[in-house]
Amino acid sequence: MFTLKCKIIIGDYKLFAVTDVKIKRSIYSFVDTATITLPASARLQSEATNAPKSVSTAATFKEGDKVEIWLGYDNNLQREFKGFVKRVNAATPCEIECEGYSWQLRGKNVLWSTEKGKTPKLKDLLATLVKETDITLSKNIPDMDVQQISAGNLSGTDVLDWIKDNLFLTVYFTENELYAGLAFIEQRDSTPVKYKIGVNVVKDDQLKFRKAEDAKIRVNAISFDKKNVAVKGVGGDPNGAIRTIFLPHNQTQEQVNQTAKSKANELRYTGVEGKMIGFLEPFALPGYRVILEDRNYGEREGTYLLESTEVRFGPGGGRRTCDIGVRIDNKTSKK
Repeated sequence: MFTLKCKIIIGDYKLFAVTDVKIKRSIYSFVDTATITLPASARLQSEATNAPKSVSTAATFKEGDKVEIWLGYDNNLQREFKGFVKRVNAATPCEIECEGYSWQLRGKNVLWSTEKGKTPKLKDLLATLVKETDITLSKNIPDMDVQQISAGNLSGTDVLDWIKDNLFLTVYFTENELYAGLAFIEQRDSTPVKYKIGVNVVKDDQLKFRKAEDAKIRVNAISFDKKNVAVKGVGGDPNGAIRTIFLPHNQTQEQVNQTAKSKANELRYTGVEGKMIGFLEPFALPGYRVILEDRNYGEREGTYLLESTEVRFGPGGGRRTCDIGVRIDNKTSKK
């Protein structure tokens, strides 16, 4: 029999029981969040000398305290969240709001400037952004040009919003590692996570089946050249539902056309989409590849991109809600 356990580290203190934990992460958001609910007073374990054993939780923790949340079964705990205390709500019960490593960028001002005649690079911008923080950069960030953001100061999170809104890239954290790029390129190098309907899936009624031939999708792909003129390409069904994607700058017409066709094929597949609820195991994060197995409905099986997760933990149990996105094995996608 599996025993549900947790270890939560906040500042100098360790907690091994909580009222409730909720963690949200997504490849479409660079802000990871966690909420820890505790009794108004509690007995905490601390490595600090002369630390009181029974304390007021609201008075003990403060903004900026480092946070780690480990959850799992028996002695097999996985780190589900790493970040900082954002706010302590002094109520009964006490609620501690936490944020991932985007928190380190909120109070940081960035002045972006470039040498005259030199085209700035995305990697250079991000390297400037994360300087003097604990944030590292993903090795999969594309080597692409960007335009100058602003002549003045911006906060670090404003810069990330600018990248999303103007370069149309996916930006998110994996703990303290920052990624910016195309959503379907950055896929975890780890072994795919396997879910079996009826075995380790608690609830699957929000998974909706779709057929490739029924998916009428038109993809408009747009890039901008050095003169900021749009280069456009179209793929898929001319009369289908329109999806517009923006590509890195300075793509050729041939590259834009090919990307539009490839993206239409990715979005037009036989399989499922939607949410399913599993246990804390298998451990899975946004960006993971999910292998879905269904012995009753084989057409639902395939490898999918995990777009977001919501983890809940408390006396009632532990659950992971997975938002299943595009199918990425292409076995039954319509060409």
